[in-house]
Amino acid sequence: MTDFTLFPRLRSAFSRLFATALALLIIQTGKAETVVFEDTAYYVYHHDPAKEKLELWLSEGPGKPNTFPKVEARAKSAGRKLKFALNSGIFEGNFMPSGLHISEGKLITKINTKEFVKTREGEFTPNFFLKPNGIFFLHQSGVPGIMETGSFAKTKQEIPRLATQSGPLLVNNNTIHPILTKDSTSRRYRNGVGFTKEGKIFFACSVLDREIGLSNLYNFAALFRDKLKCPNALYLDGDLSYVFIDDETPPLKETNWFAGIFVVTEPAK
Repeated sequence: MTDFTLFPRLRSAFSRLFATALALLIIQTGKAETVVFEDTAYYVYHHDPAKEKLELWLSEGPGKPNTFPKVEARAKSAGRKLKFALNSGIFEGNFMPSGLHISEGKLITKINTKEFVKTREGEFTPNFFLKPNGIFFLHQSGVPGIMETGSFAKTKQEIPRLATQSGPLLVNNNTIHPILTKDSTSRRYRNGVGFTKEGKIFFACSVLDREIGLSNLYNFAALFRDKLKCPNALYLDGDLSYVFIDDETPPLKETNWFAGIFVVTEPAK
């Protein structure tokens, strides 16, 4: 259990989360919770493919940014209510995914197996290209998978119902990505996805509060491996990350611009 007396910056900030966390404990639905791990707070959504459908939406217009209000409006137009939304993998300036994107079994963008070539000394490798990177996907049956990109490309399997490619691969068979270090000073908002050996899917996103929501990539990977017990987890994106969980997160507002967004909807009441 976290001892908040050890973290002065958390004491005042935690009070803002207490009511939400308490409500989650009282009306435990098994769907969402606020998790504090290594001095950082995250919203964690538990997705059960047997009970709800996860979708992956791009903007309805090519080259146009996708936003959470647009996703909400799209759901409403279909007579649905937005239940959960989270931006997916890293994307390019034209608001198209940087790598593989499959939605409802349809290939939107192809798998990206390129290597990043540095053009100057000291240049940082973008997160997407921190090999091994990987792919999160759902089989047609709803069974989840996370695979290293090269392995996925070589494996002959049915076309997934949905898939997104990003990087780095945070946890691969219980091993944290070798390039990540505990003492990294790069602290940002993060979001990612993992699943347990029983097939339970966890989506995690930093609480959007600079006092308690920033973490480095190593600690974010450890959240999945050590706290959520996910032997495999994929980083989705960072810094601009955003999450909406109905009745759990703050009310939906205008967001950053994205490409793919994970969506769960339910019938409008």
